[in-house]
Formats: sequence, C-alpha cells, structure tokens
Amino acid sequence: MFLPDFSKKSVRLPLEAYSVIEDAEMEEKIRKKYEELKKKYSLPDFEELNKEFEILTIEHEDFLLREIRKNIISKITSVCESFENLLTPDNTVVSIYEYKAFNDAEREEIFKLYKRLKVLEKLSLELSLNHDEKKDAEFINEFFSSWESIKNKIIKIIRKMRDFWEKESTKKDNEEYFG
Repeated sequence: MFLPDFSKKSVRLPLEAYSVIEDAEMEEKIRKKYEELKKKYSLPDFEELNKEFEILTIEHEDFLLREIRKNIISKITSVCESFENLLTPDNTVVSIYEYKAFNDAEREEIFKLYKRLKVLEKLSLELSLNHDEKKDAEFINEFFSSWESIKNKIIKIIRKMRDFWEKESTKKDNEEYFG
C-alpha cells in the first residue's frame, strides 16, 4: 500500500484557518502586553476592560494603551452624539420626538453628563497629541474607576428614550416645530 510522503510537501490549510491562527496569536500578544502594562501601571482587569471596550478588537499590541483609550473614546463619542438631539434638537422626527421624552430638569442632568463626557473626549484628544504611555494609563485608570457610575446614568437615559419610542403616539403629536 502506498502512503504519501508528507515530509517533503507542505500541507495547505484553508485561508480561514490562517486568519483564526493569526487572530489567536494576536489575542495572546495583546493579553501578554496588557499584563505587562497592568503590572507597571496598576491597570484594571483585562477581562472587565475587554467586556466594556472590546480590547481584543485591537489589531496590534504596539501602543496598546493608546488603542484602548481610543476604544473607550469611541464609545463615549457615540453616546455624546446620541445625547446631542436631546439637548438641542434639529428639525427631524427623531430629534423632536426624543427631545419630548425629557423635561427641562432631566435635560439639565443629561447636559451635566454630556459635559463630563466631552471633557473626557477632549482630554483624550490632547493625549493623542502627546503620546505618553503613562498618561494613557492614568486616563484608563481614572476613567474606568468611574465607568460604572457613568454607564448606569447613560443606560437610564437610553432606556427612557427607548421606552418613549415604545409609547403609542400619533404623527400629529410629533409635528411641533422648534425653529
């Protein structure tokens, strides 16, 4: 019986297999680099940070803290954009409808949170110009220590927006002009 000699030929894997292997290798590099940085700067737990800010989507371990900060700010920017219609609605159905979900006192609280998030966004922008690993670590630590409180406030606002959308209303209820 003839058996092929694989010692002289390379085995070809499907392209998808290479991608999975590369992803696993990159995940391991990111985890290893993060553990080094965690010891150096007393950073939060990797799994917690990853759960909140998708650290494993980062494609290179170089400048890892900078990339983590960018992931954090990406989420913050998205939240800020969502809040803008609640604070200064334009003349769209979404904007007008969501604005009506909140009273003046609630919008004042939303503005305070929005302002806090914008300060973080601007601080991150400043850090992106200075490229200082230690300052990136400080940003991550300080932000993450207050993240649960911030996140709970954001969730409360988003739930109210969602609930308001689920509420029955007519088109006429939403034709008020803000111009």
